[in-house]
Amino acid sequence: MSQYFAIIGKDDNPVYEAEFSGKLGPQGQIQGFPQDLKELNPFILHASLDIIEDLQWQPNLSLQGGAAGSGGSGGFLRSRNNTNASNCYLGKVDHFYGIIITAYLTYSGMKFVMLHGNSVSTTVQIDDNNVKSFYQDVHELYTKTILNPFYNVGDPISSASFDSRVRALARKYLGK
Repeated sequence: MSQYFAIIGKDDNPVYEAEFSGKLGPQGQIQGFPQDLKELNPFILHASLDIIEDLQWQPNLSLQGGAAGSGGSGGFLRSRNNTNASNCYLGKVDHFYGIIITAYLTYSGMKFVMLHGNSVSTTVQIDDNNVKSFYQDVHELYTKTILNPFYNVGDPISSASFDSRVRALARKYLGK
């Protein structure tokens, strides 16, 4: 299975993009997204941003049901008063012809979005726990990157170190 991962800024600008290709095929070639679909990946990803932004401002219904100290309707990231980072992971937000789109929102409004697909038109199965762990570790890497005094928030990340660490996390959690 192939993945296309992107970090999208507050102004819907791409900050970082990477494709994690699938395993080797029978003839030794890498099985990734087909070339015609590979060119559409950024468009598919950006089309899901409206859904992600709608989910961003929905109240968390599980916290409205009387959780102590919830203080009202929630709001940002479905829970303004919950300090648990697991509410940043939105899970599956959309699909497009067998490609599953998952998302993760940071409290600063950055969107981590990933397309999960394969070269055949079968249904893709994802492991939510591994994808969530991948997003959380990439969020930690991103946080360390923005702490760099020479980095301007929202600028594209071109660090080879950041790229290699994200790819290592993809191999660890996504089986690539």
